[in-house]
Amino acid sequence: MFQSLLAKFTGGRSGELCWQLIVQGAQVIDVRSPEEFAAGHLPQAINVPLPVLEQWLAQVENRTQTFVLYCGAGIRAQKGCDIFKAKGFECVINGGSLNDMLSSQPK
Repeated sequence: MFQSLLAKFTGGRSGELCWQLIVQGAQVIDVRSPEEFAAGHLPQAINVPLPVLEQWLAQVENRTQTFVLYCGAGIRAQKGCDIFKAKGFECVINGGSLNDMLSSQPK
């Protein structure tokens, strides 16, 4: 129950939807620190820490690309989604935490 409440608070989407988007080509972004990323991450993820996300977005040319963001609890991922939307990107989903993503990963 706590995870579903956290997902609602952080704007997280169901893990199944995130994985469908990933299979369809969504870019997976881990917005945690490089140290957290090195300790474990999704194999298809790139690390763009939240403090440098806005600078990284300035280099992204395809504004129609779909992105799935995740972090440690979902809060930084939501902040990342807010940055995406403020920069004109609409196809961005808060995947919640790394654990959320791992627990909903298709077998």
